[in-house]
Amino acid sequence: MKNTFAKTAMVIFVASLSLAACSEKKEETTGDKLDSAVQTSKEKMEAAGEKSKDAYEDAKEEASDAYEDAKDDASEAYEDAKDATTDAYEDSKEKASEWMEKSKDKASEMKTDAANAMEDTCEDAKSKMNADDTDC
Repeated sequence: MKNTFAKTAMVIFVASLSLAACSEKKEETTGDKLDSAVQTSKEKMEAAGEKSKDAYEDAKEEASDAYEDAKDDASEAYEDAKDATTDAYEDSKEKASEWMEKSKDKASEMKTDAANAMEDTCEDAKSKMNADDTDC
């Protein structure tokens, strides 16, 4: 950027000198015009420099705000995922406990049914053999 400002100042300076050389007016008036052109160029370059600094500061602040927003969003997403994982774990733990209880009940029923079937088979066999005591 500095090269652009220097080039612009140089062009204005050379143009002013060219105009001064071609002018039929007094040297003092031409010199005043040259001084005025140089001063105007300087002021414009300083103003452009200030605008550039302001634009940089604005961009820096916006980038910082965007970073903070993204950081907050990521933190919230992490917490949501953590909560969802905890909830899913608790749900699966409850379901596993329910299935274990049902499995125990079913196993107990099957054991009772098997014992009853064995007893019935024993009693039927004793009955067919005309045993006095048919209890098993």
